[in-house]
Amino acid sequence: MTAPSPPSRKAVSGERAPGTDPQAWLAHVTCVDVTEPLCRFSDCRQPLPPRRTAFCSDRHARAFERNHVWIHARRAARRRAGWACQRCGFKPSEARRDPAARRSLPRSAMRLEVNHIEPLAGAYRGVTCSNHLENLEVLCHACHLATTDAQRARRRGQDMVSNRA
Repeated sequence: MTAPSPPSRKAVSGERAPGTDPQAWLAHVTCVDVTEPLCRFSDCRQPLPPRRTAFCSDRHARAFERNHVWIHARRAARRRAGWACQRCGFKPSEARRDPAARRSLPRSAMRLEVNHIEPLAGAYRGVTCSNHLENLEVLCHACHLATTDAQRARRRGQDMVSNRA
């Protein structure tokens, strides 16, 4: 049996590893002032009841997550779209039920992807106002590839124009 190793210097001094600040996401939420002791749900903004630190109710906490936290926003966007591509109407659930379609389509084509209408372009992905449902669209793999290629082409065109200036 081995002896437990002593805690690292960082653990003893209370320092955090770079990029692990639990409050770092606050800088990326710009639709509401999170420094005030009010409900962080933008439609509410009521004073917080006792023993609450961020939201006045669990319902408001879930609403905030659906518009800011990527995991929850992605699911909410798919649910809003009826689990179908918003461009071509493809429904993976119907294709999975059809044996011929299931054999003919690659695995990547059998899922829905969520695209940011205003691209993130390498920006912070966790908790951010870029994940608002108004900025998300649900696409099949083929439509997502076409949309992403068009977004990249536009961005390259803008970069070339700014380089000339």
